[in-house]
Amino acid sequence: MEFSEYLQIGVKSIKQHKLRSLLTTLGVIFGVAAVIAMMSIAGGAKKTALEQIKLLGTNNIRINYVRLTGEKAREAEDKYSKGLSYSDGLIIKSVLPTVKAVSPIRFVDQPVLYKNKEATGRVVAVNFDYDDVTNFHASSGRFISPLDVKEAKRVCVLGSAVRRELFGYRNPIGLHIRIGEYWFRVVGLMESKTVKSGKTTVIKIRDLNKDIYIPITTALKRFRNEEKPELVDQIAVKVASEDLVYPTASTIRRILNRTHHGIKDYEIIVPTELLKQAQKTQQIFNIVMGSIAAISLLVGGIGIMNIMLATVTERTREIGIRRAIGASKRDILIQFLNETVLISVSGGLIGILLGTLMAQVITMYAHWETVISVIAIIVAFGISVLIGIVFGIYPARQAAEMDPIQALRTE
Repeated sequence: MEFSEYLQIGVKSIKQHKLRSLLTTLGVIFGVAAVIAMMSIAGGAKKTALEQIKLLGTNNIRINYVRLTGEKAREAEDKYSKGLSYSDGLIIKSVLPTVKAVSPIRFVDQPVLYKNKEATGRVVAVNFDYDDVTNFHASSGRFISPLDVKEAKRVCVLGSAVRRELFGYRNPIGLHIRIGEYWFRVVGLMESKTVKSGKTTVIKIRDLNKDIYIPITTALKRFRNEEKPELVDQIAVKVASEDLVYPTASTIRRILNRTHHGIKDYEIIVPTELLKQAQKTQQIFNIVMGSIAAISLLVGGIGIMNIMLATVTERTREIGIRRAIGASKRDILIQFLNETVLISVSGGLIGILLGTLMAQVITMYAHWETVISVIAIIVAFGISVLIGIVFGIYPARQAAEMDPIQALRTE
């Protein structure tokens, strides 16, 4: 028999029992859909994490200030630890040859106004190294300069969202805005950055487009913290190469431990380390979801085997007639195996469509970014074919090994 004949017989058999065939494939449909959805969520999480790490920089280190309370705060006072300071950034840059750039960062809680308009952005005090550390540059005008930092000038650089809020699409360079009680001259505009947020994010990143940058020394002088005059919220460090990130982080930890007198009022974050932790968590999630999908596929495969065994029993006389007019055991085996594969493949195709729809629904309503890859579709389709072969061999062999004489006697 030709392959087309096997295909015609299989399609005819499925059409004769449409409802039964559909119910048989439900396990495969839901299993394949679960595989597609799982892989799309995993792909989305990986893409988001990589974009975040790229935004922070794979060869960057972030040092965050940790506000202590209670007994720990009293211990810090006793040991004269003033928290993360501007001086810490200067020490790190001067001592470590592996460090390429360092920028202390302080968030200034002051209103930003232009005429009667108030921006929803945040004032971020940085130095001239910030754009190099973050790979975030001015699209027009200029960024904070060494002279601005040295002389604590009242200049600012606007993020793209703040520029639209205050000035629309008008060029604000050279104009003045008010930050708190002081007037600042706009000297530059930052490029627009795409910052994604959602449940799959590895690191919480603020919207950089809403930042207003001023010199760090200006913030320390004009918006002074009387208790801790040199306090900063963060220090961003750029290392010369990715291979030197972990050794440099270890050295920074020793330096800060000495300058802070053993007080842990800071935390050192290595973005690539967070990525590895996120990937481990994602692997656990994939294993759990994969197990659920595997159980569904197993149930679907058993259902297909059960129905095919019943089909073989129903068509015993047909098998006997085919054998009597010259069909070989191989022909009977291929015929029934072909029907099983057709059922499972049909379920797999429906499952792929359902899984794609599930991924879109997850993105729309759960706000989890999903990415459906060609590999996911190939894997899902391959699983459906494999189920048809594995769970179809036994019923097909039962049909092929049937005695034609006994089969013809069956009513």
